[in-house]
Amino acid sequence: MDLWRSISGMVDVSLTSADPGAAMQAINGANIEVFNARQEGELTLRFTLHRNEYRQLRVLMERRGERLELSRRSGLYWAMKQVLRRPVLVLGIALMLFLTLYLPSRVLFVEVDGNVQVPAKLVLEKAEQCGIGFGSARQEVRSERMKNALLQAIPQLQWAGINTYGCRAVISVRERPAEEQPAVQNEVCSIVAARDGIIKEVTVRNGNRVCQVGQAVRAGQVLISGYTDCGIAIRATRAEGEVFAETQRQLDTVLPLNYVQKREIIRQEKKFSLLIGKKQINFSKDSGISTATCDKMYSVNYIMLPGGFQLPIAWITETVTIYETEFVSMDAETAQPWMTHFSDRYLIGAMNAGQIQNKSEQFSQQDDLCVLHGRYACVEMIGKTQLEENLLQYEQAD
Repeated sequence: MDLWRSISGMVDVSLTSADPGAAMQAINGANIEVFNARQEGELTLRFTLHRNEYRQLRVLMERRGERLELSRRSGLYWAMKQVLRRPVLVLGIALMLFLTLYLPSRVLFVEVDGNVQVPAKLVLEKAEQCGIGFGSARQEVRSERMKNALLQAIPQLQWAGINTYGCRAVISVRERPAEEQPAVQNEVCSIVAARDGIIKEVTVRNGNRVCQVGQAVRAGQVLISGYTDCGIAIRATRAEGEVFAETQRQLDTVLPLNYVQKREIIRQEKKFSLLIGKKQINFSKDSGISTATCDKMYSVNYIMLPGGFQLPIAWITETVTIYETEFVSMDAETAQPWMTHFSDRYLIGAMNAGQIQNKSEQFSQQDDLCVLHGRYACVEMIGKTQLEENLLQYEQAD
């Protein structure tokens, strides 16, 4: 069967006639072309003809009183007709053809190569803002405009190149060389006051002491200088030491006397949502709404392809734990010791080193709030290191 016959469609028929020879003459007289004619028995003929001539032949045979039976259909026409009766299959074939033509021109996965200090996540975020992301055109991604936009977005990069391998784009970067920083021991530093206070103790291990015990100092004032005037030269070094001073601190602590407290777990619920790119589709009501009676935990599972490629599609499971709550009331007498203990711990943690020497606290109640106003006399280390200038600018150094 040649190509044209296959496209137009052919049918195999069986003709039963009392006079097969006369039947064939009638068929030839009607200009109906038949192929592969063969006789089976004395009264039966089998042959093949074009699909569009079958109806004419059937009418002719009915007029002659002869029996015509269709035995088989063949050719591309009949195959396509059967396929078209299955819309799901046709849709799948059309989708496969579309993806075959469309996907090679798009970027589905983006990777980063060559980065050391700059996080890959930062490069990917800036690249997506510049248009290098899921679904971007391959030709557009490899343009110089994209590379320049990426370099402007990340100043730490010295060079960037984008190569595509099928649906995968690889951003190859080169970071700017880090500026050489002077070693810590070669820096000129002074110790200055971090807070206002009255000097109580000074310990100098290196540098020039410029404060005295009993002296009142303000925040930012130099206590141990990194510079020493030696007459013919200025000696510059890194000041080291400890300076303790008497300081004054104020702290206000507020505690509600009536509050809701969680007790036992009542039940747990799960809510689901679909994340496509940056769009989230919630399948449950009240998703994302939080109350004081429940806790929420999120589980995000991205779709992974073989080879470790991650699609920007994720299934989010939100587990909501609902608690039984209880309304709790506290009196001011119970709240005061707790607030005092909290204030002491907070102040000690806020100091670099030191302790509380004396304190004056006043309690007051405003509606359902208990307020602690405190003034605290402390002894703490107030010295902090402040970078000055580089030793290489001076003639003499340690």
